[in-house]
Amino acid sequence: LLPENRRPEYGIVDWLIEDLVGNGNFILDRMYAKSDIIRDEEVFVVPAHGREPGEYVSKLGRAWMPVVRDDGATESWPQRLRRMVDELKKALDPEIVLIDSRSGIDDLASACVTDLGARLILLFAFDDEQTWTGCQILFRHWRHASVARKIRERLQLVAAMMPETDTLERLEEMREAGYELFAAEMYDAIPPGEMIEERWNFEESDEFAPHSPWLIRRHQGFTSLKTLRGRLSKIEESTVAHVFGPLIQGLGELIEERDSDG
Repeated sequence: LLPENRRPEYGIVDWLIEDLVGNGNFILDRMYAKSDIIRDEEVFVVPAHGREPGEYVSKLGRAWMPVVRDDGATESWPQRLRRMVDELKKALDPEIVLIDSRSGIDDLASACVTDLGARLILLFAFDDEQTWTGCQILFRHWRHASVARKIRERLQLVAAMMPETDTLERLEEMREAGYELFAAEMYDAIPPGEMIEERWNFEESDEFAPHSPWLIRRHQGFTSLKTLRGRLSKIEESTVAHVFGPLIQGLGELIEERDSDG
């Protein structure tokens, strides 16, 4: 998204380190840069690290530390991360904020989901045992932490890079597996004789349910791209729609809903 000559001086990890000593605001305006990948709109990128990573591994070991304020209050690193996002929103006034959290099951990815107040949480997944086992562990962690009900309506499964052969059959298999997961860990149980409308639950065949995955087709042209810079102008709109159509449609509907809500 950024060529080397446009990479900012600092990044998110640098801010987390500087914030430990109260200097976060001094680098805020030097940790983002405007991408030249899109001409018609402004896209600002905040990288994990700046132009010169420095002792990046060492920084990672300290970045997630809490801060003890002058009044004795402790601010955890997820709270600090949310404050950083809020400060960037004040500076840039964006219409949309996209956060690419670390993949896999760890406290960083979990905190990005539970503590940053995202309106939509996309769970990119493959239809394999590792994916469903990992999601089950994550969902159960949220339930035991009593946050599942707060975030479950914001979840959406995404079928990442679905193979080009037998796509619809594979998508249906993934929907079935997704339903089993959500029904076991997230959906409300429906007691005998009670209407489903009174509980947060969905039919397995419901295409608008969070367990029904948005499709991203695997495409050799996109898979082989090392960078999008200089390539977007060569990619036809119909190809983008074919590969990412359901994802783009879902995001578009969310944006329209947000705008209608004021």
